[in-house]
Amino acid sequence: MSVGFWLKWARAFRWQLALISGLTLLSSLATLAVPWLAAQLLGGVVSGEAGAPIEIDLGFTLTALIAALVLMTALNIAATMVSQTASTRILTDLRKQIYAHVQMMPLSFHDEARGGDVLALTSYEVGNLSDFLAETLANAPAMILTALGAVIVLFWLDPAMAMIVPLLVPVFYILTKLAGRRLRSISARVRAAEVELISIAERDLDMLPAIKSFAVEEQHRAEFSAAAENSRRLAVGQARLNALIGPLVALTAALAAIAVLVLASDQLAGGESSPSDLFAFLLYAALLTRPVGSLANMYGAYQMARGTLARLEAVLELEPEPGYAQGKALERAEGAITFDRVAFGYPGRPPLFTSLDLDIKPGEIVALTGENGVGKSTLVRLLLGFYRPDSGAILLDATDIAQYQLQDLRRQFGYVPQRALLFNGTIAANIAFGQSDAGDPERLKTAVRLAQADSFIASLPDGLDTEIGDHGIRLSGGQRQRIALARALYRDPPIYILDEATSMYDLESEAAFVEDCVQSLKGHTVIIITHRPASLALADRVVRIAPGGIVGS
Repeated sequence: MSVGFWLKWARAFRWQLALISGLTLLSSLATLAVPWLAAQLLGGVVSGEAGAPIEIDLGFTLTALIAALVLMTALNIAATMVSQTASTRILTDLRKQIYAHVQMMPLSFHDEARGGDVLALTSYEVGNLSDFLAETLANAPAMILTALGAVIVLFWLDPAMAMIVPLLVPVFYILTKLAGRRLRSISARVRAAEVELISIAERDLDMLPAIKSFAVEEQHRAEFSAAAENSRRLAVGQARLNALIGPLVALTAALAAIAVLVLASDQLAGGESSPSDLFAFLLYAALLTRPVGSLANMYGAYQMARGTLARLEAVLELEPEPGYAQGKALERAEGAITFDRVAFGYPGRPPLFTSLDLDIKPGEIVALTGENGVGKSTLVRLLLGFYRPDSGAILLDATDIAQYQLQDLRRQFGYVPQRALLFNGTIAANIAFGQSDAGDPERLKTAVRLAQADSFIASLPDGLDTEIGDHGIRLSGGQRQRIALARALYRDPPIYILDEATSMYDLESEAAFVEDCVQSLKGHTVIIITHRPASLALADRVVRIAPGGIVGS
């Protein structure tokens, strides 16, 4: 984790961090005053009972002690509240930035990443990091200042007895170093187990109809249970190891305080030290155990958060798709498309195209056919800028699509993929997806009619306001496809891409769609990927694609 990464966030929240620093400084001063005042009070009481003259005003000292305790408490509360606010704001900004960055990553990133990795990073891991930051911002500065102040006072009171403090430093270092190394290792395993658990849950919820239809619930329950048990076992091991650090360090400091007590008792018996000085030394020695133990715990928490911090930085340093921040503006394209000697292959696989040439005129309807796996869908993904050609160029209106602002480019297309991509919401909201309006009634009616969705929507009690569930689970496959097609038609872009968009239509509905769309699609460039005769009849030209490129038109 680079220092620059944190300096960026520190600059963004410099005023909150400055306020926290000021509060913790004052809190540490109040904390350091408490043992001194308490020692003076105890020393005065002991001297009075022994018949010796009392050299301090006990009433004033007691009042000052109470005031110091109240001030210390108030400052600690204020520092905690400010640090909680700052840490949650930092983490909220991180979450938003991660989400925005992941959205802008090319599809090749998502092809290789597991969904569980991204979900874990934006939820579980960032949540743990929030806890760590809140604890660190609130307590670390105060603990460091208190520990330093206590050590300074101890050396001022009795340099000889205080020499025990530097002797403890190697012990503290060895304990925290050994535990920290082990925590780093087990934290990485905990994170991997959590990602596996999230991935299994995400996969099984998506595949639930298949799991039920194949009657394999028990196997999948057993797989999830095994992953959950593995996660629990590792988390318990991590918690136990983390729980050891602070108490062991505090115990070492407490044993040192006992040694100091023995030495101080001898000094008091020999008249070498006053009761007030003895009480002060013991109270500061005891005070020192708390920040030392807390700092050891924070070190353990840092080791657990370290992996998350590294992954955050690694993701945020990845380059997003080119063309988001800059590029040529494009209002509405004419619709002329050219593939000029395009070569492309997915990483680790043979090339799909070596030198593909294809010209599509504005307003032309072109059907792409060919065997499965020859690259028909890949062609439209290249056209949408989801992937970049290995060589050659793709032109829209005689301009390389790489020169356009990426979102402007994609707004030119009404894309209907093979799998209908719907979300949990109303039919109307799904059709008007991505548009600035909430759903113009007339445009909705036209899109629904052209997509042959009007009959089934009219049969629903809530019509266009019907909630369809996650991925449109409450609809049939054909109904989902109609909604996806209506979405593209509602958008009215200059170019339509229909990738097996009517594969789940019955023959009668598909024929009706073709008949209704003949007029509405005039003036639009349309690319249809299909094997179905009715859809092929809609095309002005049929292009056959084979491995390596185009074999017929």
